[in-house]
Amino acid sequence: MPHVAGAHRGLNAWLWQRASALALAIGLPLFLIYAACQPVLDYASWRSLFAPLFVKVGALLFIAAMLVHAWLGLREVFIDYVHRLGLRLALYFAFGLLYLGCLVWAVAILWGVS
Repeated sequence: MPHVAGAHRGLNAWLWQRASALALAIGLPLFLIYAACQPVLDYASWRSLFAPLFVKVGALLFIAAMLVHAWLGLREVFIDYVHRLGLRLALYFAFGLLYLGCLVWAVAILWGVS
């Protein structure tokens, strides 16, 4: 029987997508509760919400989980519906750059808040 390379790749992607979904499902309500506990949500208090380090790290982990979740979802869509390998690789590259840019931008925003 021939050996199929990468036979567990689909399972790993499935587990990562479920783990990222769990992180999103836990992180969003926690942040909403944290924000709802603030007496006023004007610009100054909104900035002060993101001043503590634990909020910056939590927000960054949330954004990273969202990007992983989106990447894996798009990867499956591309595998299923984009049959030309060159186009699929170009889409992988374009969305990879886009998501990396979003992550760098999020770090710059979060660590720009003092």
